[in-house]
Amino acid sequence: MVLMESYFFCASVRLGVLVICTAAALKSTLIMWVIFTDGTSFIFALSRILETHYRTSTIIRESSKWVEQYPKELMMFFQLYSFCHIVTCMLAAFGAYKLKKYHVIPLAIFEFFYTVQVVVLTIISLRIARHIVPLATLILLTLGLTFYAMLVAYDTLLLIAFVQVMFLVRSERYQRLYGTDPLNPIINGTTHKEMALNYPIPQQPIIIYVMPRAGQKLWGMPQSKWWQDKSTDGEIIQKPPHEVSSDFFQRQELLSNVLLRNAINEDYLHKERVTT
Repeated sequence: MVLMESYFFCASVRLGVLVICTAAALKSTLIMWVIFTDGTSFIFALSRILETHYRTSTIIRESSKWVEQYPKELMMFFQLYSFCHIVTCMLAAFGAYKLKKYHVIPLAIFEFFYTVQVVVLTIISLRIARHIVPLATLILLTLGLTFYAMLVAYDTLLLIAFVQVMFLVRSERYQRLYGTDPLNPIINGTTHKEMALNYPIPQQPIIIYVMPRAGQKLWGMPQSKWWQDKSTDGEIIQKPPHEVSSDFFQRQELLSNVLLRNAINEDYLHKERVTT
């Protein structure tokens, strides 16, 4: 079973992989730029914030000491991680364009670890922010970080879905039914391109609506007004109520069969039996 068949219900899984590759490459490039420009001070500032709010945590204290002792090694690790992430984004974009399933798997692994990192950092950030920001800002911050964590998890699931789709279209059963080209499947012995050529989409007619000019006659005969009508109320032929209603409605819409039969055979107004 494929996890999803579209990206945000408006794009294909293939296009979604290309969008994810572009966004992830830009994100990793931004991280590399921050590390190149002011990476050491940023790490130290983050370490001091964690030490301030987590004094009793042994893990935070040991991590802060390790960061202060090996800042260059940590910066080199982040740079290498970001560079590998960019390479996997390029590889996954090529795989999505050429429909290669194994080219997308490395990016799916990176995005899975990135999802775990985002969830952990979201929890830590919200625990710190509750002591600093007011309640309204904390609510907005919680909604924003939760939405971003869900978006990253959704992107990871989309990459997994693309791999599933590629396994499906490369299977023997699919190729026996629809051919070896996933972009041009064979349906009833005819490819998708041939069907598009044989049955082109008809062009919609252009409808032009023109308003008549003031005083313009739409018919050959002049339009008569209601006071110019020769017929008077006395000359109008009065019809029985049931005949008037039958001009506009079906009898089944007005009364049931039993009530309709009784209404035809009996005059309810004068309580006299109608003889046929």
